[in-house]
Amino acid sequence: MRFALLAVFLSVPAFATSLTLEGSTDSLEVVTSTAISIDYQVSWSNVTATALTTPGVTVGNIASATTTTLIAAPAGSNWRHVRGVSLRNAGATANVVTVQVNRSAGLRTLYRTSLAGGESLNWEEAGGWRVYNSAGVPRVQSDPPGFSGRTLHFSKVATAIDTIGYHYLHQKDNGFPGAWSVGTPGVNGVSTACDVVGTAGTGGALSTGSHVLPDPSSGGWYLTRFGTNAAVANTYQLIDIIWYNTGLTVAAGAQAIVSPAFGARDVNGSTNGEGIGVAVYALTALGNAAAVATSTVTYTNSAGTAGRTATFSGAVGFQSPATPVIGTFMPFMLQAGDTGVRSIQSFNTGTTYTSGTMMLIAYRLIQVEGVAVANFPSGSLVSRLPLNPGVRIWNDTCFAVGVIGGIAVTAPSFTAGVVELMER
Repeated sequence: MRFALLAVFLSVPAFATSLTLEGSTDSLEVVTSTAISIDYQVSWSNVTATALTTPGVTVGNIASATTTTLIAAPAGSNWRHVRGVSLRNAGATANVVTVQVNRSAGLRTLYRTSLAGGESLNWEEAGGWRVYNSAGVPRVQSDPPGFSGRTLHFSKVATAIDTIGYHYLHQKDNGFPGAWSVGTPGVNGVSTACDVVGTAGTGGALSTGSHVLPDPSSGGWYLTRFGTNAAVANTYQLIDIIWYNTGLTVAAGAQAIVSPAFGARDVNGSTNGEGIGVAVYALTALGNAAAVATSTVTYTNSAGTAGRTATFSGAVGFQSPATPVIGTFMPFMLQAGDTGVRSIQSFNTGTTYTSGTMMLIAYRLIQVEGVAVANFPSGSLVSRLPLNPGVRIWNDTCFAVGVIGGIAVTAPSFTAGVVELMER
């Protein structure tokens, strides 16, 4: 009979669980985030197919940000039944500890928490995972457990009536946060980071018209709710502006771009670019009398392959309409098989836009929300479950709100709502 790994990872206190390490493949590890002293003790019993054999205990200290093996893998014919795990922060400041099983180099996280000075994390067969404060009392958790939160409000009044079926981005509009100040970073553009206000053109919150989002004290931000209310029933999107540029010519022809490295904010929190798209944005009204479907962007994809080409699809919403109003957001379609953009090498208008000012924006789509009835709030609860806290929001994120496929309206739209985040 083969023993399975049966750990259940729930909020504190957890019900009784079993934790077994399989012969030669499984070891129990802890990852420490800082060089703050962690004392540990672990105990186990070795099990064969026919007998319970010698128990074992390991006691030690970790004093660096590293991965430490708490219980080594048993011999191939044995299993190691974990009896108890105790990790205590012996320092004065917080240390994030992650307990994981290493199964033949495949990592599976069992529990992750930030331990303040004097706090401890224990696992027992009878009680599962428990966190104790410095007085040895079980740490009281909020609902949902382990979270603190932040609510970001937004309200924007559009300054133009968008063409039916096309996208519109509110960043240039007055309201809260205020209208952006993109500055003049030039055709190579600037990567953004909205943990600071910054100055015009440097990529901070002022440049992108976004909320200032401080880095979390520990762990990370997660989107739990995106709620909207609008004067027009429509579909609204929440995106992260990763990079933008200025100085593009509207005349027909190609323009070389050497984009700086994007921040580590793709869907995986890396710089590879998975899940990052690119769009043309009308910084002022454009003068092309007919729709433009010939514009292209040359880019390096998330797999690191250069020379890829993003195109307009020619469909409404995914090309330039005739005479795009200020604020029109025109996404490109990536080359077949690609899942994201790592960097940009050129932009070709294909056809003259005649007049006006345009820019490129690299972005990550975070959430979409529909307003079914005008002036009636709508909001999606993404998640507040302990093991599925929501969509991960990476440090430095620059939030932007826009309309997807605008419908016929007679006046500029008003949009307001909330972005609810939880820190875990």
